[in-house]
Amino acid sequence: MKHYQPGCVHVYTGDGKGKTTSSMGLALRAHGRGLKVKIIQFFKRNTGEKKVFDQLGIAYKQFVPLHPFFKDYTDLEFQDVQKEFLTFWETEVETVVKGDFDLVVLDEIGPALSWKICEEELLSKFIQTKPEKTELILTGRDIPETIKEMADYLTEMQLIRHPYIKGIQARIGIEY
Repeated sequence: MKHYQPGCVHVYTGDGKGKTTSSMGLALRAHGRGLKVKIIQFFKRNTGEKKVFDQLGIAYKQFVPLHPFFKDYTDLEFQDVQKEFLTFWETEVETVVKGDFDLVVLDEIGPALSWKICEEELLSKFIQTKPEKTELILTGRDIPETIKEMADYLTEMQLIRHPYIKGIQARIGIEY
């Protein structure tokens, strides 16, 4: 199916549930309509959605060091993670420019920015130079205002109530 209009930039952010879920639903919809999709996920591993997208033949890559929220990195370890990130970015994200993708998801790019693993300028430049037809979906908490201003769609997920407040841990098939 031909992509018949210029691609927009979506930002799904905030402290509520649904950022990844929304982006994965959009990716599934696009794939179902014949669009070429690439999903790039940061900090997540062993997710249910990866298993399904692999079965569907959707390009899906993960950058999987432990999220800095869960690991106290030494300065040297953190520098290594930043180097790994840049290598991953060059091999997976920058190839989007050449890859003829209709829709690209950068899931959890927000934490990569807020923890300074990804520089804001790097993402900003990518947004400005992405192919015109490529729909770009950015998810995660703490998306910087400058990136939000570049969005055509800006959605703030608000936490009203969540089971973790009652001590219920993330559940397989629901949260991941």
